[in-house]
Amino acid sequence: MSRFKFEAEYEFRVPLQKLYPYFIMPNLLKDWFADTVKEDVEHKKITFAWGNDVKTGNVSVKRQNQHVKYVFDKELNEEKSAYLDFRFDFSELAQSSFVTVTDYSDMDDIDELKELWDEFFSRLHEIIGG
Repeated sequence: MSRFKFEAEYEFRVPLQKLYPYFIMPNLLKDWFADTVKEDVEHKKITFAWGNDVKTGNVSVKRQNQHVKYVFDKELNEEKSAYLDFRFDFSELAQSSFVTVTDYSDMDDIDELKELWDEFFSRLHEIIGG
């Protein structure tokens, strides 16, 4: 199965210190991103569930207020692992935080992916403001 890379950038008028926890803490991730998020700290695993769709993986990169990357476990017919990559930046001039999301998955409809990520980030905007 081939993978497709989707990237988009979203702006938040809040400091990175307020935004970043929503990308690493399971109880905050479930508020805007997935129906359930469970972290197994002992085995360094994280599980996201959206209805019946469940993805398990690990946090491969975690740099405070800079970068978070989730790499999902490969399935038998997959050559490369799917991943979600979030990069954070702050503009002093605009007084805004920016999140660049890279969604590397088997979903290849750009319009559908844009709509999906716009909805996720719209929920997050409602929660944290900005």
